[in-house]
Amino acid sequence: MTDTEHGTQTGGTVKCADAYEYTRCLASESIDLILIDPPYMTTNEIWDQTEVFSDALCIELLRVLKSTGSLYVWCGIGEKSQSLIRWFPIIARHFTFKDLVTWKKSRGMGMRKGWLYTREEIVWAVKDNKQFKWNKAHQYGTDRRERDGGSDTIKPSQNGYLAKSLFKRLTNVWTDIEEESFNVTTKEFHFTPKPIAALERIILAHTEPGDVVYDCFMGSGSVAVAAIGLGRRYICVDHSDTFCRLAGERIDAFLTAQSGREED
Repeated sequence: MTDTEHGTQTGGTVKCADAYEYTRCLASESIDLILIDPPYMTTNEIWDQTEVFSDALCIELLRVLKSTGSLYVWCGIGEKSQSLIRWFPIIARHFTFKDLVTWKKSRGMGMRKGWLYTREEIVWAVKDNKQFKWNKAHQYGTDRRERDGGSDTIKPSQNGYLAKSLFKRLTNVWTDIEEESFNVTTKEFHFTPKPIAALERIILAHTEPGDVVYDCFMGSGSVAVAAIGLGRRYICVDHSDTFCRLAGERIDAFLTAQSGREED
């Protein structure tokens, strides 16, 4: 196991270790949000060949999560990936299931015969259904509500109900977030990077500045980058020395760019 410190001003750490073994080392109720993207076992990449999401791991994730915390697990359902079918029963045995978010992509993949596969799923579950954190200020999107007519004044409904925002509530189907292009720089780090905008949406909904976000399947370090940008601390783990090095380089580059913007 090797540790590399990155972004010490945010308390960020990259850990090169096994997901289960390292999670066992964390203190109980020390994590505010768990945001993970386990291998789907859909590619020929070495890191994608072994099923690593298990009951044993979920037991440890539940232990380290605060009572106010949430768990988000990226997964898929389709001919190429049945990770949702495999993982949902495991999650439901240990956590309280809250919702299934569908991320609608603009591009797709699939077999020559059949519907084009253009989505991924994210399972949301909580440790305590009465205490989990939900930031209402971040439950709205950028689409304006129609009945306000584009004005900056919230108009009441026919029964006098006054909405709390000029914008529409976000739903559990996300159509406004683009996936990473197959030729962008982040693809050089990892084959399946998740969009920073989606990670930021989840982090904002469930944490406050200074809270700790945990990702034990770090890959290219997208969760760490999203956490840093929002002033959250992070612990990110991957068993691959290569990904730990690449993620560290990406994090350092992001911090350098962020520092340059602050100086400007």
